[in-house]
Amino acid sequence: MRYILNLALVLLVFIISCKSDVSKGLDTFGDQEIDAITNQINTDPKNAGLYYQRAQKFYEKSAYDNAILDLRKAMSIDSLNPDFYHLLSDAYLDYYNSKEALNTMMKVLTIYPERVPSLLKLAELKYILEDYDGSILTLNEVVRLDAQNAEGYFMLGMNFRSLGDKVRAMNAYQTAVEMDSGLTDAWIILGEMYEEKKDPKALKYYESAILSNPISMQALHAKAFYLQNHGDIPGAQKLYREIITTDKSYGDAYLNSGLLYLETDSIVRAYEQFDLLTGVVPTNYMGYYMRGVVNEKLGKKTEALKDYESAYNLNKEDKRVQDALEVLKNQ
Repeated sequence: MRYILNLALVLLVFIISCKSDVSKGLDTFGDQEIDAITNQINTDPKNAGLYYQRAQKFYEKSAYDNAILDLRKAMSIDSLNPDFYHLLSDAYLDYYNSKEALNTMMKVLTIYPERVPSLLKLAELKYILEDYDGSILTLNEVVRLDAQNAEGYFMLGMNFRSLGDKVRAMNAYQTAVEMDSGLTDAWIILGEMYEEKKDPKALKYYESAILSNPISMQALHAKAFYLQNHGDIPGAQKLYREIITTDKSYGDAYLNSGLLYLETDSIVRAYEQFDLLTGVVPTNYMGYYMRGVVNEKLGKKTEALKDYESAYNLNKEDKRVQDALEVLKNQ
């Protein structure tokens, strides 16, 4: 009997000890930054900011369940910090729980109903969830509270464009860049929309995008692609070289440069660009496919077949790859 009582006492102590350890958190998660914050939490367990910091690290590493737990703990200590709600909404969304992501943003707006950053966050979430009308209603509230909010107009443009209302979208984007000329993405989108209309003003907007951010590879690429599609091959190639020199990992520049060399029968230089693309972005199937095209033109059928097979392994849906592989195999 005494043995049983002693055993029960040992088990009780063990259970209490385990619960205590859980409330403090593990001493190590195998990550130096997270472990350092964990040590601080163990020393100061009522510090909401420390749980938020650790949640940020968990979120960056896609450990969404741990991030959610830490944010809930932070909010149990300090329920008024809007940043906690914003990150929790992001964590829920990336954890495929859009309902809780939305509920979280609604909760923070019950506390701060006219907080513009939170309204913008809610509008963005509704846009992601394809509730465009709901997003627009939220953005109208943003504009009512802050008539000079460029981001609000930019997001209105995104919603109108998704709804197919191109006129209102362009007006919204135009208002956004008038309020904030540094909105590079808005300049690029305006360029794309003018290009869809076959309006030469598109080039002006791409150039404005570059002026707004001279080191934006997306802006440089947008202008280069426009020049490529409108016959200015030397101008396009110059920009592609600039992009590659600045950012060697920008795969589309290699691809488009190679395509232009192929169009002008500079087949060796085309091969060089596609070969570089396979090295820089080995997951981009187009690098292998286009290198295969060049190898086939050069009569190197074995090399071409290997390239087509590599492209097919990365993307089995592209009919060009399927056809090229089938034709070469049957030769």
